[in-house]
Amino acid sequence: MSSLTIALVTWNSEDEIAECLNTLFHETAKIPGLSLETVIVDNNSSDNTVKVIENFLRVTEQKIVFIKNKDNLGFTKACNQAVHASTGDYIFILNPDTEIMEGSIKILMDYLDEHDEAGVAAPQLLSRQGEIQYSCRTFPTYRDMFFEMTLLSTFFPKSPFFARWKMKYFDHNSTREVDQPMGAALLLKRKVLESVGGLDERFIMFYNDVDFCKRIKDAGFKIVFLHDARIKHIQGISVYKDRSGMIKIWNSDCLKYFSKHNKNFLLYPLLFVGLKVTGIIRIIRAKLLKV
Repeated sequence: MSSLTIALVTWNSEDEIAECLNTLFHETAKIPGLSLETVIVDNNSSDNTVKVIENFLRVTEQKIVFIKNKDNLGFTKACNQAVHASTGDYIFILNPDTEIMEGSIKILMDYLDEHDEAGVAAPQLLSRQGEIQYSCRTFPTYRDMFFEMTLLSTFFPKSPFFARWKMKYFDHNSTREVDQPMGAALLLKRKVLESVGGLDERFIMFYNDVDFCKRIKDAGFKIVFLHDARIKHIQGISVYKDRSGMIKIWNSDCLKYFSKHNKNFLLYPLLFVGLKVTGIIRIIRAKLLKV
């Protein structure tokens, strides 16, 4: 009998968490013999997230561990809290702004069961309107960052050269091995966690999944995108709650990633300056357009 831990981090997620849990438990109930536990870590939400979860706990018989942080520790530390509290053979790192679709968790688990070389499986992510989200990426290089900052990747979004990083040339409608799926929904084997450890807590919110996948691939595990496992994802909902602050954190975490995995004494300073300039432009745009 397989055992599965769902690892969830909430922060001002009152509008999403109930539907996430409802669809989650509806789908896992269909998997024969599954032993399920859910670990939820709340990052000191200021809305009614805690109340919603506590109300849910009163009416469910599911095994749920609820950890309430007194401070917002950032996504990465909170995710590690959930992961390290897990006991399952499989750990499903899941965002609260997701809704599980028919059979998706079983498809992901069955694939990992049947493929010893695979350590992580990720689903196809869809918007609420059913549109495919481009959720897979290659590991970024300095060249990719240059094409992003100069908008060449935007002008040529389907080009494997100019838009290599964000992979919009891949239609996300077939199963394939990838470098890094979006961290909104990642199913991993416990032996992966035992091999590489948890998320690197130097990354506050962004690039923790990029770094995590890089270490997983370097350890010899395959990461697979499964197009027939589908999850609805309200992309970026937590980011837009504090757009200016998130841009600053994104830039900082990006620099940490390149410093850790690809430090170049000529290109790194150029990346630093480029992110500073484009960061200011993005913040001004966000304030003017309120996006």
